[in-house]
Amino acid sequence: MDYTPDYGLIGARIKERRLDLNLTQEVLAESAGIGTQHMSKIENGHTKLSLPCLISIANTLETTVDNLLMDSISVSKPSVIVEADSIFADCTPSEIFVITQTVNVLKQSLRAKGLSDHMKQ
Repeated sequence: MDYTPDYGLIGARIKERRLDLNLTQEVLAESAGIGTQHMSKIENGHTKLSLPCLISIANTLETTVDNLLMDSISVSKPSVIVEADSIFADCTPSEIFVITQTVNVLKQSLRAKGLSDHMKQ
């Protein structure tokens, strides 16, 4: 199994989160303690980034490293539970029911088509 990170996707997630927070590249770079050119290369997937740099960027973006790495790591149940909790936090009981029923149907469909075996666990 290939565990080479997809730096293009990591950079895209960093950029997406930065834009969600209405931050400029310059502000993010300065807060993360790196140069603006380096930040640009990271967001465009043209360079690798060190673990300390990734942690600094994640902290500045008020997210977790695993959210930025997503497809580059196996998702642990605790991180998925935290994400699900944030999704359900503002839902009504009716919305929670519909969402959980939808997820159950999707899970059954993935398993019936054998697609869950091709996804990272």
